[in-house]
Amino acid sequence: MSESFKTIVIGTSLNELSDGVVRTGVAVARAAGASPWLVHAYMPPPSTVEIIDDGWLELEAEALRNGLAQQARRTGLADLAGFKPEQVSALIGSPPREIVDLARQVKADLIVIGAEEGGVLHKILLGSTADGVIRKAPCPVLVVRSESAFPPARVELPVDLSPISAKAFQKGLSFLAEMGVDLDETEALFVLNPYEVAGSLQFTPQQIERFAGEELRHFMETNSPGRPPRLARIRTGFPREEIVGVLKERQVDLAILGTHGRSGFERLVIGSMAAEVSHRAACNLLIIPPDAGVEKEETLREPPLKGADWTYVSDETPVPAGVLAGRS
Repeated sequence: MSESFKTIVIGTSLNELSDGVVRTGVAVARAAGASPWLVHAYMPPPSTVEIIDDGWLELEAEALRNGLAQQARRTGLADLAGFKPEQVSALIGSPPREIVDLARQVKADLIVIGAEEGGVLHKILLGSTADGVIRKAPCPVLVVRSESAFPPARVELPVDLSPISAKAFQKGLSFLAEMGVDLDETEALFVLNPYEVAGSLQFTPQQIERFAGEELRHFMETNSPGRPPRLARIRTGFPREEIVGVLKERQVDLAILGTHGRSGFERLVIGSMAAEVSHRAACNLLIIPPDAGVEKEETLREPPLKGADWTYVSDETPVPAGVLAGRS
């Protein structure tokens, strides 16, 4: 059994479309030797509130449990060595809250959920189940859009070079290793903010991009448990657009994102954009919260940044300010 992914929780909407999500969870559980839970949470329509009583709830729960058992059989979940019949959970309540609560109770190491779970009305009223789970999850969340893209061939890991991002990077690589993914098509991405590049009085944009590439390579080598990813990319632009653009350009199967990072112009802020990228990306995503890979005390020890300073990544002679001014 994996030391990193011992227990996983798979969220399902109990329809045929969610079979692919469950089968992806089965693939993860099989590769990691993990113990899987299958959960469906149901929020009754407001029009039924007056007729809900204990008898109705029990009948509804029994029907849901039967549906879960059937889905477990047809997706191969029931055939896994780590699965027990009692590891299905039919719950009445808000799907995001119930899935996250179950994940906490069973000390899950991963939640697997579909990108469109919850239905149109639920998304309009409350936001998608995936959004709610990502915001509150105590562990990484695998958001599945395509069963056929798993296990992934092409993987993208946007990073901001901060300690929290390093922990997410390490956790993501551990997941890929558990899944047996070849890192030849795995790429680390660092986005330089154009304001930072244009605002430098010491270095040219070309120098800054080269320094960033050096620092990204150092980051990858330092934070890779085994062999680091083969590919590295530096882009200049606004992070949301650049990340989504690279995912589309490379036709990525899986993107791995941390949900928090440093703020300021000098580093890419991953946390505020994870949900937006998950909406716009066409690929599967592994979303890693900071609590999954870093202690709060360590987070608090990270000093705030006061301004971009590229001198710490290279001993190259700065370009005199007057030379830069003459270029504008």
